[in-house]
Amino acid sequence: MQINIQAPLEQEGQPGTDPVRTYLQEISRIPLLSHEQEIVYGKQVQRMMRLYQTRAALAQELEQEPTTAAWAQTTNLSLNELHVALMQGQRAKRKMIEANLRLVVSVAKKYQKRGIELLDLVQEGSLGLERGVEKFDPTKGYKFSTYAYWWIRQGITRAIAQQARMIRLPVHVNEKLNQIKKAQRQLAQQLGRTATVAELANALGWSAKKVQECFEQARQPISLDLRVGEARDTELGELIVDTRSLPEDYAQQSAQREYLETMLSELTPQ
Repeated sequence: MQINIQAPLEQEGQPGTDPVRTYLQEISRIPLLSHEQEIVYGKQVQRMMRLYQTRAALAQELEQEPTTAAWAQTTNLSLNELHVALMQGQRAKRKMIEANLRLVVSVAKKYQKRGIELLDLVQEGSLGLERGVEKFDPTKGYKFSTYAYWWIRQGITRAIAQQARMIRLPVHVNEKLNQIKKAQRQLAQQLGRTATVAELANALGWSAKKVQECFEQARQPISLDLRVGEARDTELGELIVDTRSLPEDYAQQSAQREYLETMLSELTPQ
């Protein structure tokens, strides 16, 4: 599911309209979900995801894309039941995404002036939100917005880190890497496996040493103190995602913090 944040802008179609303001006005009209709705929609999305996982497993087993009838039979559903479950899942996914777009904007605003336009940050955050919707387990008990925050932030920070990386590498190196990636894709289709350095060199008409040097340039380490962004006011280390922290852990810690803050606020001063 592609998040098209330009859609509401096209609907307005008025010259001179501030795209950010227009987008904010559009999403502000979308009602938030209750906790009960999040649970219902979350379960529908999870069911849909399990059905797609079953389809992927069946395709791997058959070594070809299964028919809808075979897919339905494997899931012990009728064709109509399968269709309904998928439609419910897609609708629930869309509802959960749309209801949390304001959260995406809120997070994106914290990362402005770092080399990427706000609407682009919102797009990246929306993709992270989509991933969060697909992964959300409503039986865990925590609020979806708390869980989704982690995925939104990850989508945005990864995009900024990638932007910093592209700025770091010289243009000619990026061009060579793009050529290598294209050759890798083509050879993978032809060979049915990942191409070796020698095979890439032969396809590109380069020496194996040149291909290897490009790989090494792409991997060369950089300082976490590197200043990035238009204002050079952000260190690269600030944008690195904490892989030790999982979205479930983040949600649980946030819930515990909210509970403690509530309890402390109810204490009578001594």
